[in-house]
Amino acid sequence: MSNFTLSPLSTLCLVTASDLKRSQQEVSLTREEQACFEDTKAVLDTVRFSPRAATLRLIFDYAASKPEKP
Repeated sequence: MSNFTLSPLSTLCLVTASDLKRSQQEVSLTREEQACFEDTKAVLDTVRFSPRAATLRLIFDYAASKPEKP
């Protein structure tokens, strides 16, 4: 029994810097995909979060019950 934690197959699955460069160069969006990407990005920029009043009350009550740290 071996004392190694990595399997012999794990060394066959190494990713090199040239592999990463090649994959980044191969990624290019079509005009339609780029338009959808821009639309999605614009919509996500408009999303706002506003918690319910009950949630805020619980947060403030919890904070008020904690002792102050010096």
